[in-house]
Amino acid sequence: MNFLSGLVIAQPAPRFHWLLDESNGTMASSYIGGEPGLLQGGVQWAPTGGHHQGAARFDGVDDRIVLGSCDMPTGGGGFSVSLWVKPDFVTGMDRTVVAKTIGPNAADHIWTLTFVNATALRFNLRAGGTTTELQSPPGTLFSGVWYHLVASYDGAQMRIHVNGALVASTTKSGALGFHPQAPASLGAFANGTAPFSGWIDDVRIHDTGLSDMDIIDLLFASIATDIEAVHTPYRDGTGALRLPPGAWERVQVRDMAGRVIVDQRLDGDDRAVLTAIPDGLVLVTLEGRGLRHSAPLFWSGR
Repeated sequence: MNFLSGLVIAQPAPRFHWLLDESNGTMASSYIGGEPGLLQGGVQWAPTGGHHQGAARFDGVDDRIVLGSCDMPTGGGGFSVSLWVKPDFVTGMDRTVVAKTIGPNAADHIWTLTFVNATALRFNLRAGGTTTELQSPPGTLFSGVWYHLVASYDGAQMRIHVNGALVASTTKSGALGFHPQAPASLGAFANGTAPFSGWIDDVRIHDTGLSDMDIIDLLFASIATDIEAVHTPYRDGTGALRLPPGAWERVQVRDMAGRVIVDQRLDGDDRAVLTAIPDGLVLVTLEGRGLRHSAPLFWSGR
């Protein structure tokens, strides 16, 4: 039998958090952690242009937001950075979205997350006295599309997730160092090199390695709204999804990589017959008469 059950969103608490929802000014307020950022090079606020609410817009020339040191606890063994980005790939050069470095060379990177050749992501992390580079395989990354990126380290592995999907991992061990002299930055290195072109929203830095479920929680928490979840098995055996009240005209189902696997018109029906949906977590979106509601749901065909 087919059924859908709701997902309870329980976001892990970050050590530092910047919403980037400002509408003016040259400071990025720190929502958590007390490390406000200074806008440099002409960063623009986009109050309604974020993935959710506002975002910061970077021109790909020299824009960046310079933060404090954003150090983890001395000797700590975990680190994660989570953020939403919408890139403009004007060239294939390295474009850094978040960084903390003590110099220009790769060995000087404390932690960095960078787009490489407009097709891949590179995560550099210094732990145990050495910097390790992890790069995702070349793939298709589109300009003008929002991506949720997570780079994490749990004391045993470095990992990169894109839209909740693991795209690269490698073994790594050792404690993180303490580097108060090195500022962190968004949109480029602190000196303005390797600049990112596009939008950045909702940046969180954690002092733990986020689990798969933590990452799913962060991915879906900002897009889940008030659609009702269906908790009982379908009684007609057709795979019909019973819809919450509303004049719905369209239903879409996306997998964890953001790919559309169902796109179906409803014509005001109060149910949708869904087929060819793989087991696992999906995002269901309903549209109709100016309304749009989304919710993460767990699908099982057993």
